[in-house]
Amino acid sequence: MNLILTSQKGSEAKASAEFKEIALQHGLRKVHIEKSAFDGVLELEVEDPRGFLAFLREYVRSEPFRLHFVQRIIPVDLVVDTNIQGIKDAARQLGEQITVGESFKIEIDQRDSPYERRELIDAIADVVDRKVNLESPDKILQVEVFGEYTALSLARPDEIISITKLKRTA
Repeated sequence: MNLILTSQKGSEAKASAEFKEIALQHGLRKVHIEKSAFDGVLELEVEDPRGFLAFLREYVRSEPFRLHFVQRIIPVDLVVDTNIQGIKDAARQLGEQITVGESFKIEIDQRDSPYERRELIDAIADVVDRKVNLESPDKILQVEVFGEYTALSLARPDEIISITKLKRTA
């Protein structure tokens, strides 16, 4: 999995069809879509996920009312077992990609998580020694907990696609 797609619960099939249509328009030939164990979440595998996200951002800006079921698309850099040490190790690895002058913030979405949100934030903050900026960070360390496994990414704010927000600015 290198992308996570969210939709409204019960709209996964329609969101999947929307995504496939856009992927074909972008020229993606290999698209693997799997429904996760959680309602409203699809796990995707595509070629060049960051390039696709850039295309999608511009597509939504130019055709804001073509998407009805896809809500968010989030890049995934690493997937680990859901345990504090694994999450800390992955966060440390991704945190090394934040340059000294850059700021970041931690975003956490939890589904069936054994940990409190604050516990995860504290654990990650302990291993990423960079400036925090909650309002306008250079990078976002996105943590998506899915029960037994956790997906993490380090992304620029514009690489985490919220269709609703993009429609507002279109």
